Amino acid sequence: MMASKKAIAALLICLVITMASFKKAETLSDCAKECMPVCLQENGATIDVCGPACEKYCDQMTSTMGAVV
Repeated sequence: MMASKKAIAALLICLVITMASFKKAETLSDCAKECMPVCLQENGATIDVCGPACEKYCDQMTSTMGAVV
């Protein structure tokens, strides 16, 4: 019985992590989604670093140029 409770808890944790990751990818702008492959080619780059960096880049491009090109 205890093993099944641990298995259920582990599955719930995996589900929460998966949902959080999916939501994060869903919230990226189109510009940031185009930026991500370029960012991820840098040494040591991760999704957690590139997501906010790309959004910041896109915000700067939008505010300087009025639109992302």
